[in-house]
Amino acid sequence: MNNSDRSVSDIKSEMTINGSKDCFIENINTNISLIQKRIKKNLKTSELIIGKHTETRVIIIYNSKIADQRLIKNIENRLKKINIDAIIDSSYLKHSLEDEHNLFPTIMETERPDKACMAIMEGKAIIVVDNSPYVLILPSLFLDFFHTPDDYYQKAFNTTFIRIIRSIAFIIAIFLPGTFISVTTRNYNLIPLPLLLMLKAGRTFVPFPAYIEALFMIIAFEILKEGDLRMSQAASSSISILGGLILGDAAVAAGIVSPIMIIIIAISSIAGLIFPSQELVNTIRIYKIITLVLSSILGIYGTIISLIIMIYNILNTRIFGYKYLDYDKNEILDSIIKIDTKIRKRNKNITNNIIRGKYK
Repeated sequence: MNNSDRSVSDIKSEMTINGSKDCFIENINTNISLIQKRIKKNLKTSELIIGKHTETRVIIIYNSKIADQRLIKNIENRLKKINIDAIIDSSYLKHSLEDEHNLFPTIMETERPDKACMAIMEGKAIIVVDNSPYVLILPSLFLDFFHTPDDYYQKAFNTTFIRIIRSIAFIIAIFLPGTFISVTTRNYNLIPLPLLLMLKAGRTFVPFPAYIEALFMIIAFEILKEGDLRMSQAASSSISILGGLILGDAAVAAGIVSPIMIIIIAISSIAGLIFPSQELVNTIRIYKIITLVLSSILGIYGTIISLIIMIYNILNTRIFGYKYLDYDKNEILDSIIKIDTKIRKRNKNITNNIIRGKYK
């Protein structure tokens, strides 16, 4: 490791309760050694040089006994076709390998060596890029973005509970604001009359339509979140306090927004933040606004249409020849409900070596 490189430090962006605390750094040799320290046998690498001016080392790492060789060849061919002046970070490769027109992320980035090793042992490949602390996991399917390393460090019951919570949070984050708009402005018959009267009473003195109010709150929250991410820790604390005061007491007292709308947008926004992938959070944000617009125009039918659009997008997403939902029914069930069985298996659509081993 060069003197200019930082040492292996604690994880900053993918926090877990259990598991290792070391993370990848900007030195490619150190990152490879972190993988080799965990996987001792059958670990293979394939190196390429990409970038006409930077000549950046890019290494594909996989398990030769588990990974499908067609996947490795496909990745190598795609990487060889990349003709670019410079590769500054692994994100440059990520955008070149992904379909830019698809809203859902199909390649996962991680700074956790344990998470990368888990992917390798699932039959996937990882791409390590010199000068980047994030490695790429390919292929990354839809349900992979709902899992964290903690899922494999805890008991099955605890993992099942939190996976169900994440699934509910995904639905709430996208559809709660739009559903609220539709049932309070167009489809009154879908909620009990006492509840409807209470919700209407809370908006008595608000001068804006409900969808304008919701859109204003969503944009304000996103501005605060972006400011909180970009500023230093000391300044971000001040921004959070100031934003809470403005969007809380001051906005309600001024009659700009209703208290119930603040609650709805807050629950929806917080639900979207439980996912570690920032790209999935961005996708949730876009679908939330699409659902809000369609619901304000068509009511509950707009909410249903946005759901159909999202499902259609998921079903038509491909990554290196794999479907975004390339699971059998048992694998989909296991992705939500973790069951400790005597013989555990891998996804048979990704690898032919499906038996992980006997655990009991």
